[in-house]
Amino acid sequence: MAGRKKPTAPDARQALLQPLAGYRHKTMDVPTSSAQVIVREPSGDDWLMWQARLQAVAGEEVSEENAEAVAERIECHDDHTPEAAMLVRVLIDPKTYDRLFSDDDVDLVAANWGPVYGRYLNAAFELAGITGAAPVADAKKN
Repeated sequence: MAGRKKPTAPDARQALLQPLAGYRHKTMDVPTSSAQVIVREPSGDDWLMWQARLQAVAGEEVSEENAEAVAERIECHDDHTPEAAMLVRVLIDPKTYDRLFSDDDVDLVAANWGPVYGRYLNAAFELAGITGAAPVADAKKN
């Protein structure tokens, strides 16, 4: 019986020019549907947008020293705008590799926030190496 032929390695240049080649990412299911989305790690611009939305909701600049208090205040108001600002930037259509949402969709996503969105956002944070409960402080380390 002849041995299986080992697949040839893809051309490194072509592999690095593929959509999402510069990002860690993973495919996740959309519950109650056969659809899937790609969740990618946030870019530097994504972190800046998230920080700006966080500061707008907090009404003050967020630092490592006040991050916990700001997070509690935002949670009390049940405002998911900062999370939605990040989420709309990291959800990718697996067929086209385009973003599923634009920055204009932040308020819509925040208004419809649910646990599934939180799972996608947590996956993006994990891909970025942030697994703690203090993403503001952890993001500064990246």
